[in-house]
Amino acid sequence: MTSQLLLTVAESYRLTGLGVLAIGQHPAPVLQQFALHTKLEVHVHFPDGHHKMVVASVEEMSRPANTASPNAEPATQTDAVLLLESDVVTDLPPGTEIWWSGEADLL
Repeated sequence: MTSQLLLTVAESYRLTGLGVLAIGQHPAPVLQQFALHTKLEVHVHFPDGHHKMVVASVEEMSRPANTASPNAEPATQTDAVLLLESDVVTDLPPGTEIWWSGEADLL
């Protein structure tokens, strides 16, 4: 199987005791094929050129959606995100790419 780009990082947050939450620049349709908490072996390609291989789990995050009208009903946007379960990766700068080689632990 060829590698697939899962997401390009727009923002990330270190979650103490859990890892680094990676939020994509755009919706990640590839991630939506997996059940929540599916573990994937991913390759992290940092903007400076170095790479790391880590385990990540597919998660879901909801937040207020941008609305064009101030009088609109509050809406939420739910996105598929990745939680990198690694002490090696402590920061994911914007532009970092996360690729999947096809390995998944579906348990």
